[in-house]
Amino acid sequence: MHVTREPAPPAAVRCRDAVDEALGSVRAEGLEPSSTGLSLCEAIARGELDPEQAVARLTAHYRPHRPA
Repeated sequence: MHVTREPAPPAAVRCRDAVDEALGSVRAEGLEPSSTGLSLCEAIARGELDPEQAVARLTAHYRPHRPA
């Protein structure tokens, strides 16, 4: 028996799908991400940021600035 497999989708498609699934899950819980969170998710979906970079930016955004 020969099974043919479809090629894996490009990384950009997988990123977009993962972001869409995550946002759908959050919204199914009755929540809406902040505009900052949404913009970072979109940057991930476009391949401009990886998730670790997005987390670092989101953490910095919400962490209070402490003067040196």
